[in-house]
Amino acid sequence: MHIRQATIFDVEQIHDIEKQCFSQPWSLKDIYADLVSPVATYFVATIDNSIVGYIGFWNVVGEGQLTNLAVKTEARGMGIANQLIKKVIDQAKIHSGEYITLEVRQSNHIASHLYKKYDFKEIAVRKAYYKEPTEDATIMKLNL
Repeated sequence: MHIRQATIFDVEQIHDIEKQCFSQPWSLKDIYADLVSPVATYFVATIDNSIVGYIGFWNVVGEGQLTNLAVKTEARGMGIANQLIKKVIDQAKIHSGEYITLEVRQSNHIASHLYKKYDFKEIAVRKAYYKEPTEDATIMKLNL
């Protein structure tokens, strides 16, 4: 497995993973806009030059926001999400980040457990944040 910074040429593969993993996937247009945004950074995990996972991250004046993290179903259990999270944490520290926040579905216990492994703490709840199905989001924060 190899992790590298995403480029605009990765947008379709990222979108395919997004559609596979989320009930409300970002549109191809939204992912493209994020990839070219000066505040956003995406990393992709590849196996044999095929993208199997990605992570999106915004960094605005020391404040980080993990926007998306997804791994193809057939590539789960290989430590890919762990490596992607480590990459974002390292990048945030390099760029003088103070903290990283994220939202996670309350029913997504696997993701919540993963974030807690890296010392993210639950700090609040956003009621009815997610749709299809409607569900609260747990807001988590990691102080760097």
